[in-house]
Amino acid sequence: MPAETVRPPRPELIALLDAVKDHPDDDTPRLVLADWLDEQDNELDAARAKNIRKDIARERGTLPPAANMELRVQAALFQRCLGPLAAFPITGEFFRGLPHITIDGPALLQPAFRPLFASEEFAFVQFVQLNNAGGPRMEAMASLPEFRHVPGLGVYPFNPLGTGSAATFFGSPNLTGLRHIAFRSVQPGAVGVQALAANPALSRLRKLAISHNKLVDKAVAALAAGKHLTNLEVLDLSDNHIGDKGAESLATSKAFPNLRELNLRECPRLTASGKQLLRDKFGERVKLD
Repeated sequence: MPAETVRPPRPELIALLDAVKDHPDDDTPRLVLADWLDEQDNELDAARAKNIRKDIARERGTLPPAANMELRVQAALFQRCLGPLAAFPITGEFFRGLPHITIDGPALLQPAFRPLFASEEFAFVQFVQLNNAGGPRMEAMASLPEFRHVPGLGVYPFNPLGTGSAATFFGSPNLTGLRHIAFRSVQPGAVGVQALAANPALSRLRKLAISHNKLVDKAVAALAAGKHLTNLEVLDLSDNHIGDKGAESLATSKAFPNLRELNLRECPRLTASGKQLLRDKFGERVKLD
């Protein structure tokens, strides 16, 4: 699709969507967005607003059974909301009213996709689950200036990215839009985690899940020494090789003043001593076996 046919987001919409993505678990910014969409005198905007309210009510358990949207209708709305993005092999669903999409790495790297990162339709996307992504592809994505429009990214590759590719990705200056990272089995090593912790472009990050990555205490120490993750609210380090030294690094760190959930389940090297350090620091905010 030629770049000139891509509609950029309305300025007011950018601010409203930023508030939603900065506070993903807060209903208020989503409801404010829904109110604004209703005021635009546009049928698709009104449908988006209705869907946001339904998803929130469904999550709260206050949605009447008769108000549930049929799966067929939901799927049709999802495709309409994708707009020009639907020309690519994208699947997904709504989560709290905004699209979460799944796409293969080669499709995302097509030259024709690049202008769509800046489209209004992509602005509504809250999370991108990436399939068929290897180290070179991740490096190529992070090198794109347009990648700054990606607000959330999930990767679960068949093979690890490797420490070099992970460090290149996590060290990119084009990650400024990311609020949510969910990387499983990428095995970034301490080098990759250090690049993540040292990157000021990740200062908007709210949720970081790097479970099942064979991370050891050195990697956790690098994360705990970071200076740019002050907005982090959820940190998932489960199913790693973290021991008591890693627990001590987290317990003494001042890197995460807004953390409300820390997951260290399935970390068999943690002893009772390390777990107690974490409980003393984080109380009920830490999840342990």
